[in-house]
Amino acid sequence: MKITHWLGKMAQDYQRCFMVFMLGFSIFFIGLAIFYLSNQYYQQNHLQAEIIAAVGLLIMAVGLVVAAVGYLSMNYNRWYQFFRKKK
Repeated sequence: MKITHWLGKMAQDYQRCFMVFMLGFSIFFIGLAIFYLSNQYYQQNHLQAEIIAAVGLLIMAVGLVVAAVGYLSMNYNRWYQFFRKKK
């Protein structure tokens, strides 16, 4: 219940929700670029390439979580009205 209450409070400002979503989207693609660039180091040093790939995956995961929070908060009011509709 605390998560839905927090999403409900966050959903009051649609522009902020969209900014959180876009921030997560941007972080995800930065992590994807780091993951992609780790391929350049693979021929020189395998350990360094694996560490860079792991960091890229970690950044991608953080971006995915932030984007999911933004998306859920944008859709919270729509879902709330749909499930609380009286017949």
